[in-house]
Amino acid sequence: MECDVAVLGGGPGGYTGAIRAAQLGAKTVCIEKEPELGGTCLRVGCIPTKAWVQTAFALKEAEETFAKLGVQVGPPSLDFQTANQWKDGVVHQMTQGVASLFKANGVEWVKGTGRFSDANTIQVDGGEPVTFKQAIIATAPTRCARRSTASTRRAASTPRTSSRKRPCRAASSSSAAASSAVSSRPSSGASAPR
Repeated sequence: MECDVAVLGGGPGGYTGAIRAAQLGAKTVCIEKEPELGGTCLRVGCIPTKAWVQTAFALKEAEETFAKLGVQVGPPSLDFQTANQWKDGVVHQMTQGVASLFKANGVEWVKGTGRFSDANTIQVDGGEPVTFKQAIIATAPTRCARRSTASTRRAASTPRTSSRKRPCRAASSSSAAASSAVSSRPSSGASAPR
């Protein structure tokens, strides 16, 4: 399989990079080993946690606020199975949304674990090799995780001269991009609605 851009990893960085590359006209392939797109954030981390937080908030509201508003209900209790099904439904809806965006933008999703076999080829377990002109690697371990491990080893042998931690390069570049996007807005005297 040949493409212009191969993205290794279908998490938040990978799927957005793949969609944008396709929108800019590149034939794009995204290789993801998990059964659904979205990475740890969408599937098992951030989004499921936020769903549980919403459930916990509803319990707290029923316990502390409803009576103050004149709403009388019995003592709140958690039906774990129903709450878990609701959380799974939220996750499924979001991962299917990413898959729909892939389809709408012409990103081909290759399921499997990808490994570089040379500078322009990724071999996918159980599939054909993907040859590419450009690659985006959006998988763990991230540059931040590798840097923090190296920093931990260095800290054990060398005293730090500054307590300020350097930001991750990925965070720095995205912050710079956000700053330049904000600063490039035309000034009209009145603030634009957000």
